[in-house]
Amino acid sequence: MEDIAALATEPERMQGTTSIECRTLAKTYAHLRVRDPSAEARLRASLAAEGQTSPVIVARDATGAPVLIDGYRRVAGLEQLGRDTVTAIVLGLHEVDALVYCHRLETSRRRSILEDGWLIREIQGHGFALRLIAQVMHRSTSWVSRRLGLVRAMPTSVEEAIRRGVVPPHAAMKSLLPLARANRAQCEQLVKQLGGERVTTRQVARLYAAWRDGDAEQKERIVEKPRLFLRAIESTEPAEPRDEIGWLVQQLGAAREALARADESLGRAVGVDPLVSNNARLRRALRPVATAWEALQTKMENHDAGPRHADRDLAAVC
Repeated sequence: MEDIAALATEPERMQGTTSIECRTLAKTYAHLRVRDPSAEARLRASLAAEGQTSPVIVARDATGAPVLIDGYRRVAGLEQLGRDTVTAIVLGLHEVDALVYCHRLETSRRRSILEDGWLIREIQGHGFALRLIAQVMHRSTSWVSRRLGLVRAMPTSVEEAIRRGVVPPHAAMKSLLPLARANRAQCEQLVKQLGGERVTTRQVARLYAAWRDGDAEQKERIVEKPRLFLRAIESTEPAEPRDEIGWLVQQLGAAREALARADESLGRAVGVDPLVSNNARLRRALRPVATAWEALQTKMENHDAGPRHADRDLAAVC
């Protein structure tokens, strides 16, 4: 294995990109990622509409087989859409070196503190000292040590719930970690009883606050039936009025962004085929979009006009 310290320089890359069959990719490092179902759904929709716009990053193992380093969500999205291949850049690095390199690039998103810790633990498991890990990650030794300490303190079952997207990383850091340090067994029991349905950071904070302030009997009830406890609290709270105007503005903003991306795609398509506007498939896709926009405008105009008085309508026809 090449020296991890060699990452001070740019790694060798194969020329350009290559197409790799998804089924051949080894997903060795999936356990270093947190699932986010909402982000995955958005990415899947983007892949369906625009295709893959950025390559994933791959390294080769000792046998020459491709190992996925960065782009797990993109590969999963493509597989769910029934696509057989993925566009990739292959790095001329050992797998561990490639992991560090991608972490430094932050090619797709900013990782959580726990994901940093998982990566550090993975690298250390290959025999590297914390001082060297800190050097190649461009961080201080204390930064590396703190994150490693956090993941070591987190129960394995809690880590798995975080990876599956059941518990948000921030909630685990702020609430489950102190709970685990106080009573590891009850922390694990609480997460187990939460099941597979996602909880919010606020809900986890409420569970921890009630557990922390409760007596032994109350603590036991909370960890045995956390969902029931949350329902009991939420049922006694006054319903918050929903900001329907804000929701409408948010939806219009999302539509504007989608149209902006479509405009960029159209520009690229015109570069490939100047007669793309005559494409029958594109026109079929455009027709319901235009119809939906016209219907929304008509509805807005009708609301702007306000209710029409019956006498005024009668006068208009007399």
